[in-house]
Amino acid sequence: MGTTVCDVSINTSRVWDCASDISGIDIRKLCIKGPMSKLIQTRYQQLAVTTINVATLTLLREIFSINERGYSGHSAGEYSALYAAGAMDMETLFKAIDKRSIIMQSLAKEKKGVMYVVKKYSHNKLWNIIEYLGLNPFVNICCDNSNNQQVIGGRFEEVKILVNYLLLNHVEVIKLSVNGAWHSELMRDGKGPLRQYLEKLNFTRPKNPIIMNVSALNISNETDIKNQLINQLTDTVKWQDTIKEWAKVGHENFLEIGSKKTLLPLIDDIFPKNNFNKRHASEFI
Repeated sequence: MGTTVCDVSINTSRVWDCASDISGIDIRKLCIKGPMSKLIQTRYQQLAVTTINVATLTLLREIFSINERGYSGHSAGEYSALYAAGAMDMETLFKAIDKRSIIMQSLAKEKKGVMYVVKKYSHNKLWNIIEYLGLNPFVNICCDNSNNQQVIGGRFEEVKILVNYLLLNHVEVIKLSVNGAWHSELMRDGKGPLRQYLEKLNFTRPKNPIIMNVSALNISNETDIKNQLINQLTDTVKWQDTIKEWAKVGHENFLEIGSKKTLLPLIDDIFPKNNFNKRHASEFI
């Protein structure tokens, strides 16, 4: 994981060094040797994914002159997007994601939760079922990824009720290999500690627009950016609305930065008939 962007230049080495120094974890060893049992834990996964994201971006910027017009990142990826937008420097990025991962891992151990992907179901239809079954606020739509993909999460007992209801109605659900329920009420107790920590960090105005998860709007004020990150712990990742907002303002070129092609297929779900230029970083490095 991440071998194609690990120590391939002085600047990419600097990314891996920074992540390891701040977290106190050997991120190189973690990504290359695992074990997978660690990598699926949010404490380690967030750091690994962020390191690979930033190292990939760094290498792309070294090789090519990229016409960067705006940024978005999904869930923890939003921190990488803020770094790409110039809203924080590298040290601040890894301090922020390190703290976030510690908070979320701690809450996951304390409050047992679970997450499922729900296929071919709209946000509104799914939310109506959650309300009908009386599962709010114990179950949330954690990610509204597209018309064909929602992610639900929350307390184990209530999520099980919803999953059983969906299965009885022949809806496809897939359990996620995560160790907590992100973007749900189970993370509420983390908002205070995260706020206290982020208030100490220096953010700056993004150099280009960044459409953020919670509002699906372009946010440029430093305080508002921090509030969005804090609320993201419990609120829905509005990825579908984010892509629609980019299309609304005329953007048709999308480059996904990361180790896997995860987000690009969602664009075709959101806009089944589109002529967008969709590329992945792996095509260039």
